[in-house]
Amino acid sequence: MASPDQSEIARTQARSASLTRELRLTDLVFLQILLIVGLPWTGYAARLGGAHFALWLLAILLFYFPLAATVIFLSRRLPLEGGVYQWVKLGISPFAGFQAAWNYAFFLILIYAASGSVVANSLSYVAGPRAAWMSSSRPVILACSLVFFALVYLVNYRGLHLARWVTSAGGALVVALYLLIIGLLVLRLVRGQATPQPVFAPAWPVLSLITVNLFSKIAFNALSGFEQVAVFAGECHTPERNIARSVSIAGPGIAVLYILGTCSLLAYTPRDRIDLIAPIPQILGASLASSSLVAALSAAAILALLFAYFTQTVACLAQVSRLPMVAGWDGLLPARFSQLHPRFRTPVYSLGLAVAACVVLGAASLVQVGEQEANQILVGAGMACCGMYYLAMFAVVVRGRWGERERAPWWLRFAVCSAAAVAVLAVALDVVPILNVARPVLFGLKVGGAVALINAACWWVYPHEGPSEVTR
Repeated sequence: MASPDQSEIARTQARSASLTRELRLTDLVFLQILLIVGLPWTGYAARLGGAHFALWLLAILLFYFPLAATVIFLSRRLPLEGGVYQWVKLGISPFAGFQAAWNYAFFLILIYAASGSVVANSLSYVAGPRAAWMSSSRPVILACSLVFFALVYLVNYRGLHLARWVTSAGGALVVALYLLIIGLLVLRLVRGQATPQPVFAPAWPVLSLITVNLFSKIAFNALSGFEQVAVFAGECHTPERNIARSVSIAGPGIAVLYILGTCSLLAYTPRDRIDLIAPIPQILGASLASSSLVAALSAAAILALLFAYFTQTVACLAQVSRLPMVAGWDGLLPARFSQLHPRFRTPVYSLGLAVAACVVLGAASLVQVGEQEANQILVGAGMACCGMYYLAMFAVVVRGRWGERERAPWWLRFAVCSAAAVAVLAVALDVVPILNVARPVLFGLKVGGAVALINAACWWVYPHEGPSEVTR
């Protein structure tokens, strides 16, 4: 394979000059934490008891480290706005890059299309048992979705000058919540209090389908995301250095937070009673004696988690809006997708389209299915799209050449093969519902059908006769 086209790289860098470089190293580190760390995944891992450490370690070795090394390698060589789109376009082909970006965009849109349900569930938890009806009320879910995405749009409309403060606050909040539950673990151990089960056991879990499914979830779902900040490369200070540095700084800390957070859950709650939806309020309730204090802190924790989720959505919809922008630069989409706000320098047309897609898909997913099944379909299809662009990104490392002779080091090419295998496993298991649904086979067909339609639309939209000339 030929080395990346240097003239194409120069053209992309010239187009990026119209963007404002807002993101510094600190912003990127907090953004990495915000986009990768999820609180529910500690609950999934805790279901294995003390043997969770072995599964975390295996996931880190087989997926997390290879992914981090991949992002460091590619971001140093191709620090271009658009991230994975540019890497795959220059490393494989223009259509492969377009398809990777298409799947990337729909991955995030499908995941966050269910935000109305997340908001309604959170508010029902805060309001108490009498408000439990809110989580299954379609009018309430739709209203929550409209208000939620209106706020997301307004923050992103102002651009990264405002959004970077919002996302940094979200990343700091995620760290604070983890430090809170880790502090409760330390307090229990210092006091010498008994735990419901060992928080750490140097043993491998029993091999079973459930164990394999949990492994795929904590590897691919919990530990993925390093590549996402590279979408903003043209809006970063010294991206060829700072994106890689953000991975190196945030990576070890994220792994420690996950492992110690899982230990904290096991220190207070029997593993078969862990709440996968709200583990933070549950551990607060188990560690504090006063019921009124527990209720207040639990409500505060839920609202804090909701704010963190809001900041994640802000960051992810900002990413989605940049992908049509850079495809427009290359003439693969109409020029209006690349138009920037004259003051805030944000692709407002692309942003509006991304927000509208989330609202419409979220509403459509509630038709004729329950709220939980609808969420599972969206998440399953989204993660399958994620797996497709991950495989393309890993293929760039294996096949690409950088210069006349240079290739990725042999150990990295070997490592990404294990990461690719984990991605394939995770995608295969995502068509299997986690919660009970009426017709599991139909559920799998819906997920697979959604992914097939998404990629068929990609083929239809792509200008096979060649990219058009973009007027700027």
